[in-house]
Amino acid sequence: MGDGRRGLRLLGLLLAVLALGFGLSGCGDDDDGDGDVEAYCEDTLAIETIPEPDIDFESMSEEEQAEAAKEFASEELVPLAEKIQANAPEEIADDIDTLVAAVDEIAETGDFGVFDSAETEEASDNAHAFDLANCGWESSEVTAREYEFEGVAAEYEAGPTSFEFSNAGEELHEFIVLKKKADTEESFDELLELPQEEAEGKVDEVGAVFGEPGDDDYLVADLEEGEYIALCFIPVGLTPEAAAAAEEGGEEPQGPPHFTQGMRAEFTVS
Repeated sequence: MGDGRRGLRLLGLLLAVLALGFGLSGCGDDDDGDGDVEAYCEDTLAIETIPEPDIDFESMSEEEQAEAAKEFASEELVPLAEKIQANAPEEIADDIDTLVAAVDEIAETGDFGVFDSAETEEASDNAHAFDLANCGWESSEVTAREYEFEGVAAEYEAGPTSFEFSNAGEELHEFIVLKKKADTEESFDELLELPQEEAEGKVDEVGAVFGEPGDDDYLVADLEEGEYIALCFIPVGLTPEAAAAAEEGGEEPQGPPHFTQGMRAEFTVS
């Protein structure tokens, strides 16, 4: 995986992926549901681990991005949200109402920024707290700083795990989890030396979460047995100020990816 695998992430991309990372755990509609927590948790896990939308924020126009986002929300998120609604526990009904309104807005407008509102973030936090308390997921606290991940265990048990991510650094950080394919024989050190396309064919991306300094977020992953690595591909020097300047047409940071400075963590799942 070459140093330019990710490059500079424009703020629009950061916001879009952040939106997928939180808030969707409680989608539904105005119906309080019958409170089937087991079914609710099963569908919640499905929406939390849904693959990222196929949106190229660097090559697509804003109109193309919006159309792709609307299609993703309409075809992928809304059907799952309706299933979750049917079994949503009454105690988080108000939060569910807030979140489903945000999902509906994405389906109509293609704007993931709706998840940035204080009201939606609060609803997301409440729903996620309910999920952690009632869905039987493991929880793992992960702190990012220059240039390391703290708290990543050497081994996890197979099954749902919520990586509770916080950025205690001064730069933007991401927590991208990759899993070796079953037939991959190379070590992660060897994979990271391969050309990007070749390396990507030997791993599966499990999920990703991003954060500006001081931010908290989470990544829910349904872990299977195998070998994993967590990496940060963001370039050295990408502070919020540098990202904002680049978004306005300024010079992009040219530093090496954070993982080359030690921001990586390998673990196994059994």
